[in-house]
Amino acid sequence: MSRFVLVKNAFANVCRGGASALIGLLLPPFLTRIIDKDAYGTWLLILQLSTYVSFLDFGIQTAVGRYVAHHNELGEKKERDSFVSTALAILLCSAIVGLLGVSMLAWQLPSLFKDMPTILQKDAQLALLCVGGSLAIALPFSVFGGIFIGIQRYDVPAWIVGISKLFGGLSVFLVANSSHSIVLMAVVMGITNIGSGLWQFLAYKRVAGDILISKQGISKAKGIEITSYCLSLSVWTIGMILVSGMDAVIIGYFDYQSIVYYGLAASLTSFLTSLHSSIFGVFMPKAAVLGAKKDREALGNLLVSSTRYGAILLIATSLPLVLGAKWLLTLWVGANYASQTALLLQIMVIANFIRYLGAPYATIALAIGEQKRLILSPIVEGVVNITISIILTARYGVIGVAVGTLCGAFVSVGMHFLYNLKRTKSINIENKKLLIYAVARPILSTLPATLLWLIYRQVDLSFTIEFIFLTGATIISYVLLWNCAVFTAERQKICVAINSKIRSILTS
Repeated sequence: MSRFVLVKNAFANVCRGGASALIGLLLPPFLTRIIDKDAYGTWLLILQLSTYVSFLDFGIQTAVGRYVAHHNELGEKKERDSFVSTALAILLCSAIVGLLGVSMLAWQLPSLFKDMPTILQKDAQLALLCVGGSLAIALPFSVFGGIFIGIQRYDVPAWIVGISKLFGGLSVFLVANSSHSIVLMAVVMGITNIGSGLWQFLAYKRVAGDILISKQGISKAKGIEITSYCLSLSVWTIGMILVSGMDAVIIGYFDYQSIVYYGLAASLTSFLTSLHSSIFGVFMPKAAVLGAKKDREALGNLLVSSTRYGAILLIATSLPLVLGAKWLLTLWVGANYASQTALLLQIMVIANFIRYLGAPYATIALAIGEQKRLILSPIVEGVVNITISIILTARYGVIGVAVGTLCGAFVSVGMHFLYNLKRTKSINIENKKLLIYAVARPILSTLPATLLWLIYRQVDLSFTIEFIFLTGATIISYVLLWNCAVFTAERQKICVAINSKIRSILTS
């Protein structure tokens, strides 16, 4: 795969994730002013509960992308088509399970969250049925997203998902502004979810129609293969539920009034998560090809470079949110919400940064079929996370969930680098090289900004002076990041490419 294709796919994925992130950034300032705090907190809870349906994908979309790329590289079209057909059949069953699960959850919602205002209980049940049910119906359509990943046409789902998210966000805003009803908000979101899936199906027929899906292609052997591949992904799914999927539930049970503060912090953290996942995902097809060739050396080099680029990206995007959490939140949703959300946001962003240092390794391991090596870490992380979250939230409120997430993140990245990597024989890499060049160098560039931040926290600064201070600290870190984490040859290539682009624009 050429570097141009990687960059193009990364850009497409960023646009796709950026649309979701943009909606997550634009909607809260309006919704916090349009609907009251209890209704908005309940809406955020509904969105969190609805995401449980997405976990019923069991990583099959990822598996489809991996196996389509793998069998295309080997020229095994029949094997590829059988795999896709079987995956679709499994997801149809998942959709039925999802619909039943959402119905049961909606029925028991008032019993699970006794502090939910009585006036909102019926609306919350209907909203959960609409949003969660639409995600269940859309589950089988994720197969087509996996096909596009496998054939390296990231631009197709990027456009579809991006436009759908923007349309859905705009529709939710208009409905909220006119009706203040979370039920109608859920209806338009549900229509958007199903419409996005249908659009991907139509795009598949036009772009990848040579991949044949048929009843005859469904294979018991392929079902076993998918189950085997996705078994560890399912364990990851359970781990993800324990890591972040239970946060709103825990807060809703122990500290219902604080759901809205957690939701705002989670929205900004999700912005980073969407961006990082979009970037890291493009390495999967390339890693799958290298895995098929059994090129251990190339996989090791890919791991080092992707981890270093990931760390640079994580620092560049996380630093402003950590340094200027209260300042940015005040601009975003107002001082009242900012005062309750700032510390939550800082802890959650730091936890996200630590956890995602291991994302490139996990992506490559998935691509080469070594995901079984990683089966223990998500469970250990999840158990640590949820145990600490429950204990601390019951005693200290919403901050306990953030601390639990941070502790789990340290466990996750520690197990990746100190345990999992040593057992992944298909990748030729030294831990020392990976940690020094890909992790330590980027992190060291943040030390001056961290020291400045610790100093300014002790001083009462005006709003304007605080902005100037934070901007200066961020710029210093970016300069150090550019000079310490980006290699000289890379800087030269980037400068040449930028100069060339500028000259072409000026002369055109």
